[in-house]
Amino acid sequence: PASARLMVSRFLVLRLLCLLLSVTFQITPPCTHERHYERFGRCCHKCEPGKYMSSKCTTTSESVCLPCGPDEYLDTWNEEDKCLLHKVCDSGKALVAVEPGNRTAPRRLRPGLWLQLNKDTVCEPCLVGSFSDAFSSTEKCKPWTNCSVLGETEVRHGTDKSDVVCSSSLPSTKPPNESKIYLPGLIILLLFISVALVAAVIFGVYYRKKGKAVTANLWHWVNEACGRLKM
Repeated sequence: PASARLMVSRFLVLRLLCLLLSVTFQITPPCTHERHYERFGRCCHKCEPGKYMSSKCTTTSESVCLPCGPDEYLDTWNEEDKCLLHKVCDSGKALVAVEPGNRTAPRRLRPGLWLQLNKDTVCEPCLVGSFSDAFSSTEKCKPWTNCSVLGETEVRHGTDKSDVVCSSSLPSTKPPNESKIYLPGLIILLLFISVALVAAVIFGVYYRKKGKAVTANLWHWVNEACGRLKM
């Protein structure tokens, strides 16, 4: 009957519509943004720290990840097509590695320095009491020389790039420019003494001539005074 055929047709249309809706609005598992990314309607794996993505996933294959090179790093789950390069330390900064580290773990340096392979390089000078006079990323900071142990005296303090300077002879307590300071004063003193001596000689000669007359007058006055007393 026509009614039966109509019911079958409606059922088939409804079945086909449900099938189309189920394909169109198919629920896929949510992608976690930290370790997955969505592509072609599917969740694909990101590359782990220390690796970069050589090729993205397809409808039939997963992502392809390759490790970073020795001077490269990536510190997060990523979709990067290449690793980042480390910064180079400035010349004269002494770095001493005490832990080798890897592409995802920091390399520990001594003293008080650190370099992280999955972070930009950070450099600092040697601590007080040590120095490095070489352009090296592996040579250790050397301690300052102890002058007292050698029986010598420290004449110059050390820095982070130079050692202490010792001397076997005692350093002079005089400032290096002391002679320059006292020399003008000594010259003035000698000139003053010379002028005084010349003046003394001149006055001596003068008073020697005048002294005879003064002495004669003095004796004459004394004799007159004594004669009056006797009377």
